[in-house]
Formats: sequence, structure tokens, C-alpha cells
Amino acid sequence: MYPLEVVTPEGIIYKGEVSQTVINTADGEIGVLENHMLLLTNVVPGKLRIEKEGEEPKEFAVTYGIIDVRGDKVIVLVEEAFEIGEINVEREKELLKEAEEKLAEREKLSLEEIERFERLKERAEVLLELAGVKVH
Repeated sequence: MYPLEVVTPEGIIYKGEVSQTVINTADGEIGVLENHMLLLTNVVPGKLRIEKEGEEPKEFAVTYGIIDVRGDKVIVLVEEAFEIGEINVEREKELLKEAEEKLAEREKLSLEEIERFERLKERAEVLLELAGVKVH
């Protein structure tokens, strides 16, 4: 067991002793167990699963951020975290539509805008999939 904190700009979403944390990173899904090697890497939109012995896993949808695996604890800092059942499907559909419309005219966008709308599109697609909505 080790201490885990999941933090967003709104505050601490989860804090407690866990046996494993499973999260999507830029390099793929990772599982963090006790005494994991030190690690600092980017988190991408996907599912965060928190496991405690003898309990059902807790699952959250998270967006972009970082995971900091230290010798004594793990900190997940993300822009947003939602319980899977609390994803606002209509809002995500609107954001996906907006991103796709903007990207369809990418020749009018700056590189920063293209990157922003690509991230928005990825985020909305992943959250919709986690909510059980078929995308495309």
C-alpha cells in the first residue's frame, strides 16, 4: 500500500492508501504498485483505476496532466477528473463537433490553434467512449 493523491485545479479528488494505480500515459497504460521506480510522465485522456485490497476499484475519467511517482507516494495532477457516470455527454458531443469543425478548416488556423483543437477532439472522444457513447 502507498499514499495516492489525485488533484485537479478544483482541489483533491482522491486521497488515500492504495495497492495499485492504473492510468494512461503518453507512452501507454501503466500500473503503479508499491515501491515502483521513480517516474514523472504525461497523462493523456483515459481511465484512472484506483485499486485497494478487498474493495471494488474506483474509476475516474481523467484528461491531460502528469503522474509523479515518488519513493513514498504517487501524485496525479490532471486538468479534469470525473467519475465515469458523471461525464456530461451532451457537452462532450458539442466540444467534439466544435473541434472537428475547426480542424476541417485547419488551413485558417495557427499551429497553436490546431494543437488546441486536436487535444480538445482527443479529450472529447475519450470521455464519450468512457461514457459508453459510440464515436463515429
